[in-house]
Amino acid sequence: MAVSLLLLVLVPVALGAVLATWVARLGHGSRPENTPSATLAAARRHENATAALGLAGGIAVAVVAVLGAGNGARLVPGAPGLVAALGPACGALVHLAVHAVGESTWPRPAGTVRSAALRRRTVRDLTGARLGLLLATSAVLAVALALFISTADESGRAVPVLITPEDAAAGIGGGASGPYPGTPYAVPLLLALVLVLGGTAWVLHLVARRPAVTGTLREDDLRLRRTSARRVLGGVQLFVGGEAAAAILVAAAALGNAGWSLAAWLAVAVAAPVGVGSLVAAAQAFTPGDPRPGRETVAVGPVRP
Repeated sequence: MAVSLLLLVLVPVALGAVLATWVARLGHGSRPENTPSATLAAARRHENATAALGLAGGIAVAVVAVLGAGNGARLVPGAPGLVAALGPACGALVHLAVHAVGESTWPRPAGTVRSAALRRRTVRDLTGARLGLLLATSAVLAVALALFISTADESGRAVPVLITPEDAAAGIGGGASGPYPGTPYAVPLLLALVLVLGGTAWVLHLVARRPAVTGTLREDDLRLRRTSARRVLGGVQLFVGGEAAAAILVAAAALGNAGWSLAAWLAVAVAAPVGVGSLVAAAQAFTPGDPRPGRETVAVGPVRP
């Protein structure tokens, strides 16, 4: 129990705090010249550092959870491997926490600055199809977990073996195959999914509503927002898609061993595109550039000393 609490609570919290502090120091410590090019370059460095640290921290937490589970860590008695199962969700939360800090610590140029305020954006303006992909992936995971709950045996950790007429005639009347993501695994995973989606909505709200980065042009500020939004979604997509693919593949193995061959192959057919598609979407999210330059009016106020 002590090992599990360390892996599932203390390690993500400690690592997230360290990375968030690092991002904040990078943002507050950067004082570029008060020119659009210098300010934009500093803002891009800040965004790149935030994205890299957030993703790296999330992956590190997930790996630690898997390795710890492999060494025998347990969250509760009777549910071995749950720490590893929750690793991707913990990684997603670290990724989101670092981005949340990054959104409030953008570099400010030195000297006098011009105040500028863009019209408020909406999350839909910034996310495009990526938000829909994440919601679809989350729906697949939620439906799959609900099916696993309904088809597991009484323990919730195995699926009953398919008994054919030949098996019955031979006197074979029972059995089960596991591990299988029934109630002891599916319920915590569903709760973690809700928490991750709520955190994603909150961070995207921060991206959409934060003040314009001082000193940047209106088009550049819009590109920065879109870059932030797609990287937030790309990281969460990686963790949620990986979670979904892993859970469904574990179920597929148990179903195959229990004689439910068609169900096992259907599970593999769902897990493969979810996993590969999430990996590709995440890789694309962290490439440089924004393919959609925006057009927006900007109100420029007086120069403030």
